[in-house]
Amino acid sequence: MKTFLKFSGIFALIVAVVAFILVMATPAISIHVIGNTYTNIAGTSVLFGESALGIQVWKPSPLSLIAWILLIVALLLLVFGALLPFLKVKSLNKFAGLLNIIAVVALVVAGIFIFITVPAFYGAQGSDVNANAALSAGWVIGGILSIAAGVLAVAPAFADFISKK
Repeated sequence: MKTFLKFSGIFALIVAVVAFILVMATPAISIHVIGNTYTNIAGTSVLFGESALGIQVWKPSPLSLIAWILLIVALLLLVFGALLPFLKVKSLNKFAGLLNIIAVVALVVAGIFIFITVPAFYGAQGSDVNANAALSAGWVIGGILSIAAGVLAVAPAFADFISKK
């Protein structure tokens, strides 16, 4: 059990990195057009907007951008929270626990924000939600992994707080 607590922060970091990669590399929204054809809106277009020939095609979704920023912040906090206990300095354990707790909150909130990307994106465009639009699989898995990384990061957070070293 002690080994799991020691490495669960690193596992949470790995899972959060995979969630971040999925959010950046996969389409965010799939729209069923006609028959069995789908059109996809790229994740970067949802996050940062997209323009073609000087005309803005998609406006950025502020809520999705907040989720992306929270993922980056959580990744940085998890890196520091995972590395500080290995320095063998007693006073840094509680600080590492605090970093992990903040990362837990950031990851869970980011995961929730990822799941509400579709209405937030259409709200940023100033239009009603397309009835055929759905969150694509990469972002669904990214949201699940973000929340899972938050759950994994709970263990080292409390282990650092209750450590008597």
